Parts: sequence; structure tokens; C-alpha cells
Amino acid sequence: MEVYKKRIFSLLLALVLILGQGLYFADYIQAARVDLVITGTGVYEEVVISENDWAKYEMVERHYSSNNSLGFHKIVKVKGYDLFDLIGEGNLKTDKDYEVTFTCSDGFEIKKTISELKGTYFFKDFTEAGKEESRPMLARYSKELVEFPKNKFSPPVTWTDQPLTEDDLDRAFPKLVFGQNHIDDMNQSNWGKEIVKITIGEERKEIPAIEQYSPYKHISYEGAPYNIDAITGATFTIEGPGVEGYRALSLRQIEEATGGQARVEYYEKVADGKVVKNTYEGVNAKYLIDNFVKARDNAGNVIFKDKSRKVILTVPIEEVENYYIAYGINGVPYVYLDTDAGYREDKYNADGCFKLVYQQDEKDAVAFSNVAYIYIEERDAKNIYEHTYPPYDDPKYTDYEILIHGDAVGDVIKYTVADIEAMEDLHYEAEYSLSNSEYFWYYNTYKGVPLWDLLLKAGLDPDIDEDTSVQFIAADGYNFQPLTIKDIKDSSLYGYYEKNPLDLGDGKFDGSNEVPLYTGMPVLVAYGFNKYPYVIRPTDEGYNSGLGNDGGPVRVIFGKKDYNDPNGANQVQFFKEIIIGGGEPLSLDREGTGGEGRETAKGVDERSSWNHNFDVYTEYLDRPVLRVTGDQVKEPMTFTLRQIESMTQYAVRDIYTGDGIREFEGIVLWDLITKVVGLKEGVEVPTVRVFSGPNYNQIIRSSEQLKNGVLNSRGELKKIILAYAVDGYPLVPNEHDIGYAYNNAFGPLRLIVEESKSMWVKWTDCIVVGNGDYEEPRMEDVKELDLPELPGGDGGKVDISFDDIADSPYKAAIEEMAAMGYITGSNNKFRPDDKMTRAEFVTTVVRVLGFDLPKAESAPFNDVKVGAWFTDYLKAAKDNGVVRGYSDGSFKPENNISRSEVCIVLDNIAAGKDLDQLKEKVMAKDDKEITRGEAVAVLLDYIKK
Repeated sequence: MEVYKKRIFSLLLALVLILGQGLYFADYIQAARVDLVITGTGVYEEVVISENDWAKYEMVERHYSSNNSLGFHKIVKVKGYDLFDLIGEGNLKTDKDYEVTFTCSDGFEIKKTISELKGTYFFKDFTEAGKEESRPMLARYSKELVEFPKNKFSPPVTWTDQPLTEDDLDRAFPKLVFGQNHIDDMNQSNWGKEIVKITIGEERKEIPAIEQYSPYKHISYEGAPYNIDAITGATFTIEGPGVEGYRALSLRQIEEATGGQARVEYYEKVADGKVVKNTYEGVNAKYLIDNFVKARDNAGNVIFKDKSRKVILTVPIEEVENYYIAYGINGVPYVYLDTDAGYREDKYNADGCFKLVYQQDEKDAVAFSNVAYIYIEERDAKNIYEHTYPPYDDPKYTDYEILIHGDAVGDVIKYTVADIEAMEDLHYEAEYSLSNSEYFWYYNTYKGVPLWDLLLKAGLDPDIDEDTSVQFIAADGYNFQPLTIKDIKDSSLYGYYEKNPLDLGDGKFDGSNEVPLYTGMPVLVAYGFNKYPYVIRPTDEGYNSGLGNDGGPVRVIFGKKDYNDPNGANQVQFFKEIIIGGGEPLSLDREGTGGEGRETAKGVDERSSWNHNFDVYTEYLDRPVLRVTGDQVKEPMTFTLRQIESMTQYAVRDIYTGDGIREFEGIVLWDLITKVVGLKEGVEVPTVRVFSGPNYNQIIRSSEQLKNGVLNSRGELKKIILAYAVDGYPLVPNEHDIGYAYNNAFGPLRLIVEESKSMWVKWTDCIVVGNGDYEEPRMEDVKELDLPELPGGDGGKVDISFDDIADSPYKAAIEEMAAMGYITGSNNKFRPDDKMTRAEFVTTVVRVLGFDLPKAESAPFNDVKVGAWFTDYLKAAKDNGVVRGYSDGSFKPENNISRSEVCIVLDNIAAGKDLDQLKEKVMAKDDKEITRGEAVAVLLDYIKK
């Protein structure tokens, strides 16, 4: 009977909705019962405990002494849940003594401070001598062991303990029970029955969800002056020793992170000196840290820095949730300058594109600063550059020698790291600006001794000919391009630059007119940076992946000769020798980051490839993407993306760190060079340069890493690859290109080197092996190869595993749909319990049905923009009768899809299938809206029918 009623209701509802072109659904279902909510400004995260959640917590037994207003004294035995265990370890804020309000089901409230709750005791015989600490709890069972009326109360008292049984189940559960603050405290009269809410501090303000395309966001605009492509240079970096790895986030990534976004109102002093209350939209700083990097257990202060690396403010990591990274203000996006076309004087939207905003009093309000960096310190950091404390005082560092010799020197002069660190009169500490490509700039503070001063101390003639050659030798055997004495002596050649916000990072920015902020930066023999000493290998105990302080124990650092100088790539890692005026290397030992380790790469076969041969990504397949040339290969070769991705025998999938923690799939670079292209006879150790256009290249400095892989700080060996996919998504060139989904830009090929973001090369399109110049890949140079047919399309499957589906009842369905290429995730997560939006559901349906996806030239609905990730899917769905939208011409793509709406779509795609049972299954659940996991399972059922 119940099923019949639901079926009739569903059909009537569907009929009403279809006739009205609307998708309204009445909230007629009672929500699942919630027993307790722990909330307030005094906790970092709300805790919601439903009737099924109590089993997750451990029950404890305690005794309590109590007095009441009638003069009775009792000993009560209780079994239940420790209050502070329910709040959660580390979840309670400690910046002040918060007031806690316990709300009972009848509305009665009990108020206590945290210190009062923690300062409660059990007086086991009602004397001070019998005093014991007793933490508060929520009782499920309770029993009065003994009761003493006033006329029979004579401490010390005695009593007999008894076991608790099911007969002692407390009908007032969850019942608040706490001890006495002092022996005469009448605590029992404040024990609360049926606690439904615990508010620590003040009530939290409800923050409305932010839509994906709000007027505050640059991504909501197709053209100037706010369009996202005009300000691609805006990036936000999370870094420092308090995180594992670091992450540079684009403006698009920030604005797409809707989970952590909010619209807030704060006071700010504006340009004319007056204080106004503005409305800001942005992403919470804690959300960025929690979701894009991994904070270490000993993470300490969080330092916010502006785009010039100046410190804005420093806060404990426990308070970082109080700060937002705003990208828009008063209904418009931020721009850089008040002279920009998008500046609105009445909106105060200059000095962006990110601003740090937070609560401040009106009378003390200051102007908010632009912000570009979060630097997270270690709580227990020594902040010492020198190798003078464990584990950095190891003799392999302190006794490490550098050699100064050559035809212009005479004798060999040796200095240990300890010797250099003792030269206090020569010490130099300064911040250097570095870049390893047009898109990756960074700024570090180094400490060491100027190389020229060190050479003079070693006895070099100060009047030596400035054209005398200088050759650096690294301990890993890498040979650097020779310099001259002038390059070492003249510090005016090197300056400190800031990246121009108009530099989009695509290699096309003309930096010839850029001037440094200052010059006079010496070539530096650095033994530490950012207040940490260098180590040699990532496997060394003192290595910190948030810093990347390997490649030592000393390096040679250069300033920038001009704006486009990739000086970061020219650092001398594993610095061992400097040869003046010619000569042969003397050292034979070799250091590096290759070696033996646990290989973690997985093979790729035709059933599991993340290649471009499906959906919208097929348009990239037959383009020439890579040229391999140089005088050390048998013959130059040019490859299309289809050819590269067909080499599955050389493809691997592995997790790489360096830009967060991400899973890439690609071709092993060494296999491509040696097994596909081929080296000339006699070439055993080739030199390899990886290009991104004619203006930028990276040299693979270690032949050992090239051949065997990079040994990371966890003892894992990771191959150097040319990646074509990440986290289940094929790579596309730019964030605005078709197929861009979740941080899958900078392809279709990208060089990936473990734990070395500075070596990553986006838009990789040429590899020069040996001597030779950059050559553009051209279609006329592509030759037919004997390769297997590219998997994907009709037969290929995408096999994706997600970290957050282990406990989902829809795990099997999610994995099967992922294997068929119909769904993908982000950062190796699927979010199965999140609600699915209308755009997400319809997009998945279109993929399942296999509709053609011509690029939409016009918007299919009036609230859908051309170029949005779902627009082509929605147009295909509308054209094929899957959806029609609302009567006002809108579609509301970001709204969560309801169960009735799912049933309407199923009706529209039934094509003769009997889907009544499936629709009944959809409507049988209590929630009005459907989760991502369940929606996927419904569509899998549809496929199997």
C-alpha cells in the first residue's frame, strides 16, 4: 500500500512539474533525527550527532557526588560520553574562557564556562581529603548508589559500589552531569535533561552558500574588464616548512572552490580616509589550507604576505578560520589598479586581485591589503641557518668540503661548511627573487657568504682579468655553463624583480622594459634559506618538503640579470668545486637524489587509461604536440597526442608532490627517448633539455634521475614523466579551454619531476637531446608508427579510485561508472555524500547517452553562459529532449537536483524501458535532494536496464 501511494504521488507530482515547466518539490519528508549539535564560535568545526552516531564514541563510567537545594547528598554512578571527547580533540578553541550554553529539549538552558566545567570534582566521602577530578559527561545510564538526608549526613561517609545494568538506562538521555566546583556546590540542580544543543561561545552566523557564478567572481564574466583570462597572472601560494609540499593556486581555482566560500561584511578604511562597511566575497583561509595542502602536525604561525612578500600579519594556525581571501567586493570583482577599466570608485575594488579581509572594529579599522602568500611556520622551529643543531650538525654536512682551484689559482684551497659558517665577518643574508619559468616565480631569503669575498679570502688576486673563466662543478657530476670573473665580481649585474601582474605566464610577456627594484645582489654561497640549513638528499632527516631544502649542504645562488632570467634554474646544487682559469675537476664522489627506493608507479593498460580519447577531449588527439630532436638521437621525430597516448607500454600512473599531492598519468621520459626515438650508438649519458616554446627550457640535471627516477623524502622512487592527465582528467592547455574541469590545465603534455615544482614544465612541446635548438612540432613531420589503437572512445575505460568512498554504500557503483568514463573526481576525491547539482546530473546523463557535443555558440538557457564547463552538455540535453528548463527560460544549473527532478529526467530518457521500479527506488528515500553517490548508482541502474 505504501509503495502504491508513493507511486501515485510521484506521478502526480511529475505531471504538475512538467506542465508548469518547473521543478518544485514539496518538503514532505521528515528528516533523520539529530540528537545533539555542538556549535558556536568557540569550536573550529560543528559536531552533529544523530541517533546512529553515538556508537562512534566510547562510553566511560564515573562517579559523581552531588548536593541539591533540599539538603540531600548523593553518590551517583553514571555511564555515558565524556563531554570533551564529544567536542573533539583539538576542536575546542583556547584563546579565551568560553561560556558554554547547554539547551534542553524543553528550552531550559544551563550556562557554565569552560574553566568551571574543567574544574569539577568528585568528593567520594564528602571530605576534602577524598577529592578527585571528575570531567563532565552526557549520561546514558545512571544510578543513585546512596542518598543522605540532611539530618543523617555526617562525613566522611561510606557506600558500596554497584554495577550498572540495562535497567539503569536514563530516560533523560542525553543528560548533562558534572561534578562539584567545591564541596558545598549544589550541582545536581543544574544537571540538564535531554540536551539537544551545546553552544560554546556565541551562536555562529549562518553563512549562505555561494553560487559558482556570482557577480563577485572574475569567472562570471565573458569579456573585459573582469574576464578571467585578462588576469591569469594572479596566483595565490601556500608554502612554508609547516606544510608538506606547497601549492600555487590560480584565480580560477580559488573562485571555483565554492565549498569554502562566503560573503561577509567588515569595516575597512577606504581611499578617502573614511571607514565604511563593505561586503566581501572570498574563500576561507582555513579551507584553502585544509583542502589544497597538508599541514604538518607541528604547524605553527600562519604568516600572510602581500604580492611584494611583505608581511601583513601573523596569526596562530588555530585562528586562521577568521580570515578570508577575498576576490570581490560590493558586487564586483577586484582589479589591480584604480586606473584599470574595471575599477569602480563607489565599489572600492582596487588593489586586488586578492585581499585579506577579517573582522575589525569601526573605530580602529585599517585598509585591507592585497595578499598573495600564506607562509606556515613550524611551531618548534629553531630559525637558524647554520648546521649547528640536530639533525643538521651531522659531519656529512659540517665536514663537507668545497674546492677552489684552477690554472689561475695555483694550490687547491678547501673550505668545509663549518669553515664557511664561521666566517661571520663575511655573512650576507637577503631575499632573492627567482623564477624557473615565465609562470613560476618565488622569493626566498638566503644566508651565506658572497662568492667573490670567499675567493678573495682564499687568496685570489683582486685584479685578476675579468674575462678569466669560472667553472662550477656539482657533486652529482653536473657541469654548468662557464662564467667569467666579472659575472662573479660585479654584483650590480644582478637585481631583485617583482613579477608583473600582466605577465600571464605563457612566455609571451615582454619583460625587456621591466626594471629591478634594486641591484647589487652578490653571487652567494648559501648554506641555508628561510631560516633552515640545507641537507643533501630528500631522504635526509632534516629535509622539509614544504621548503625543498635538499641539494646542499651548500648551493650557489644568483640574482636576476633581467626580468626573464630563469635564475632559479641556474642555482648550483650540490656545489663542490669552482675552477678558475681552466682545469679539470678533482672530486670523484657523486651526490644526488637518485638511488634505490620503493617504486610506486602503476602500469596503464587499455582498460584504465586516462587518455584524451573520450568526450570533448578527442579534439586534442590528432594535433602535433611533441618534437624530439638533437644531435644525440638517431633521427628527429614528431608525435601527435594520439601517438603518445598509444604507447601504453611506457605509460605509468603515480602520485607526485611538488604542487600539492596529485596523481598524474603519462609516458616515462627515459623510455620515450631511448626506446621510441633511440639514442645514437655510443651515447650513454645524454643531455636533455625540455622546452615550452622557444623561450623557455629546463635541463634534466641528473642522468641518474633521468634513467631511474627521483628518490623522494619518503624513500619512494618516482619516474620523470611527460604527463597527459591528472586526477582522472586529461590535460588541456588553459583554464578557459574546452575540457578544463579541476586543475587540469597546462597540457596536453607537462613535464613532472617528483618534489621539484621548479622543474615542472607546462605546455611541453620539444625535447632536445644533446646539442640543438628548439623545433616546433609540425604536422608535416609526423610519421605513421606501428602503435596499437588508442584505447578509449567506444571501448576504453577510465579506471579511477577515490580516497573518500570506502564507507559509501555506493562505492561499487561509483567505481564502475568511473571505469566507464562517465564520472570523475577532484584531488582523488568524489564527495559521494554531497548533493548533486542539476548541471552535474544532466552532464552525467549526456555522457551516458553518448550524445555528440558540438560547441555551443549560444546559451541554451538564459542563466547559462557560453564557455561554462556544462554549457555544451546542457545544450545537447535540451536539443535531445532530456531537459526543457523552467518557464522563465532559466535552468538553475547550480541548484541541487531533487528526487522528483531525477524521475522527470528518467522519464525523458526511458526510450521504451520500464523504469517504474527505478523511480520508486529514487522516491523511497527521505531526503528531498539526491547525493552524488546515489545519483551515480541510479544512472548505473538505468544503464543496466
